[in-house]
Amino acid sequence: MNKLTYYADPKDTSITVNDGKKDLLDKVFGLLESRGFKIQTDQRILKEAPILADSYWEGIKGDLQFKSHIYPAGFDIKFFQEIVTENRHGGYYDFDKLEKMPYLVKCEFKIVRKLICELIESEGFSNRAEPEFKGSYDKVMYKIKSCWHYEEGKELPSFEFPSYNAKDRDDKQLYNGQMKYFRDRKGRLKRGIIYHNINNMWWVILNKKDYTNIGAFQLFDLTTEEDRIPKIYSRVIPHRVRAEKARTRFNEEFSYSMINEVHMNHLRLLVSNELVNHDKEINLSIRAPRKKDTDILKRKGLRYTAITVKGSYFDRREGITFNQDGFIGFAGWASGYNLKPFVDAFEKWMDWLNEVVERAA
Repeated sequence: MNKLTYYADPKDTSITVNDGKKDLLDKVFGLLESRGFKIQTDQRILKEAPILADSYWEGIKGDLQFKSHIYPAGFDIKFFQEIVTENRHGGYYDFDKLEKMPYLVKCEFKIVRKLICELIESEGFSNRAEPEFKGSYDKVMYKIKSCWHYEEGKELPSFEFPSYNAKDRDDKQLYNGQMKYFRDRKGRLKRGIIYHNINNMWWVILNKKDYTNIGAFQLFDLTTEEDRIPKIYSRVIPHRVRAEKARTRFNEEFSYSMINEVHMNHLRLLVSNELVNHDKEINLSIRAPRKKDTDILKRKGLRYTAITVKGSYFDRREGITFNQDGFIGFAGWASGYNLKPFVDAFEKWMDWLNEVVERAA
């Protein structure tokens, strides 16, 4: 395996070279100068931190600009433009730099990136970025084969999987290459060709361009008339919105300083009760609290704490987190459906906490 690597994502404007040395960077600068770029020391760094100035550069050709930085582990080059910008500090700080580039600037950048990548690869480096694929099938096959647990032939229909990772909603065995149905978040019926991903997750190729990742327990065959009936999209308030409202209510009515260990234990109990009646497939349950996850002072109250959970295919993930900076997190990993028990428990906890405060007053 080649240990000399660089990263140049076709969807990004940055090129990062691991273990890249100054002599290679000089070759890249020589290439850029031959293309008409003017290169100099980064003037902002020269003014604000002159001791670091010999490690930072900037360059420009027409409307296309770049900044470069070399460090002990390698170097990077980031291209940008200042015509179409969103960040008030300039295009260098924008997200989606490539999408914001005007057409002709983007064309120049793509030519320059291609030449730089060819130069770097001629020095023995290989690109770690995921290559571009036109079709969803090729994208899924690449993801399967590049995963650490891949076994030769795993993508073939005849490949066998452990039954606990390959049972659909109706407890039928799943196989690669099967056509299966599922419903999206709005209840719409969809279908696709399935290929095993990892644990109980399966890639579903929807068409030539689109694919998705679905849990085995969400897949099924159209065996009953009920499966064909469209499900009505729920118009209730999305659980992420409920979480934000719960967070706002806590900040308005309570504070970390008034929270003690008894209060937190009651919240854990409420979360545990909500999870008991939640989805049996994912099988969520409370993890025992660790000392390093909680800091509650007798006089100053709560500083931070984390309620973590385990499920059928993971061991420890965020349930509810009281961060030290005051932000309360709700199951950042979860879909809206799996977020529900945590928001329900938190709302009940605040109602209970309000009663405790009133009685104490």
